[in-house]
Amino acid sequence: MPGPYRVIIPLISTLLKKEAPTHEPHTSAHPDRCPPAPACASAVPAQPAAATTSPSAAASSPAQPDAAASSPSQPAAETSAPPLTPKFPVGHLLTLPQSQTSGPVWNTGDALYELRDASNMTPEALVLKTDYAALTQSVYCDIPGCTHDSDACPAYLASDFCVGVMAVDGTVYTYPNELTNVAPTQIYRIDPAAGKTPVAAVPDALPHHMQLQWCDEYALYGCPLAARHQPGTLYRWDWQNDTVQTIPMLADEEIIACEGSRFLTIRIEANEPFPNFGSTEQEKAILAHAVYVYAWLDPATGAREKICTRPYADGYFHNYYDGRIYYTGNFRNADTPGQQAALLYFDTADGTEKTLLETIPLHTYGIDVCAPFSPAFAGVPQRYLRVQNAGDANADCLLDMETGDVLPAPTVTAEGVRRPALLLACTASGQWLTTANPRDGYDPQYSLYALWDPADFLADGQPAAWVTMYATE
Repeated sequence: MPGPYRVIIPLISTLLKKEAPTHEPHTSAHPDRCPPAPACASAVPAQPAAATTSPSAAASSPAQPDAAASSPSQPAAETSAPPLTPKFPVGHLLTLPQSQTSGPVWNTGDALYELRDASNMTPEALVLKTDYAALTQSVYCDIPGCTHDSDACPAYLASDFCVGVMAVDGTVYTYPNELTNVAPTQIYRIDPAAGKTPVAAVPDALPHHMQLQWCDEYALYGCPLAARHQPGTLYRWDWQNDTVQTIPMLADEEIIACEGSRFLTIRIEANEPFPNFGSTEQEKAILAHAVYVYAWLDPATGAREKICTRPYADGYFHNYYDGRIYYTGNFRNADTPGQQAALLYFDTADGTEKTLLETIPLHTYGIDVCAPFSPAFAGVPQRYLRVQNAGDANADCLLDMETGDVLPAPTVTAEGVRRPALLLACTASGQWLTTANPRDGYDPQYSLYALWDPADFLADGQPAAWVTMYATE
């Protein structure tokens, strides 16, 4: 899931470069909140997805039904345009997970798989497995007498640069999560009793320097950065069948979330064309009257359904949860070093904008999207956002996206040091896995995992059990 995204209100433009297609920092006050346009589910004309390699193989696969499209939380289409023909199957889309504390992770509900540095002095890494039932973390290797320090070990990686870990149909794989000169050129199947086996090579049809940020049961997806105000391309790599498909993206359009078999996108829409050169006063004048357009994108057909619009100068995206698009907006000046802002959401169920928090707690606070919640929560959305205190990491809070309540984030005492407990994953039984680090400086080798009952976690209680961690040297 890219790494976690964090933004502090006085420095909010940092998040925008990663989560929304904002190109200018917005620091001016907006005392009057402009309501969004009425929800619209009419189809936006779009070019169907096109296969760039082996199109016949892709087209012959049966299309996966889009369960999310039939959700009652989504507005009904206003037009009866003929449906576009799916070009490939789309399963349950997930944002590829990235832990705040240990790098790439993958949660199955029964176990958490992750990459962990084998040594602080080298790029070597090991695939580790945290078994929730056994309360143990161990190297994902069953070879007797293995020392886990060479390619003879299934879990050993000579380098973890640009590498992710995933589990598909009960099998664990490592894959290149960013296509660079130091990234691996293969997807490897990890058999803890036998070793590593290359199963797919990165095809030439995928562009260099592209991150693979999403996946489903069939494929990995990535979208390289496009030129400013220019259309882009979403790439779908079906690594099991060795095919690549391309899905055209609109100008200034970015994927910000996914649900079911659809992507949630945001793009800039203006009443006049942008100049074809750098940042200018003309461009700023155009953006002053531009809007953000939120829409669902069906990757199998290229069709879009508009959800709502927001003023460009207002509406920083934070999260999507339970049919609601959450964003910061209603900026206004205050007698504080930073601006005051509200946390708003657009409810796709009734097409209205609502205010969750009139003022985000304290001007020093920001909102952390807390990427590990999903998909490290096995793709199940969680109702809490992390609220970070810019001045005191031990004073973080949790924001309930259903009620607007701000709850203190629990802390635990480990090795005599009290540290915040960060949510990492959710078990199939409904318990929460957290991580805490008793050291002042970040070092994943000293992370301590614990399992919690959610009620105890939210009440700043104590964990139900601690995990016995694997000790790396």
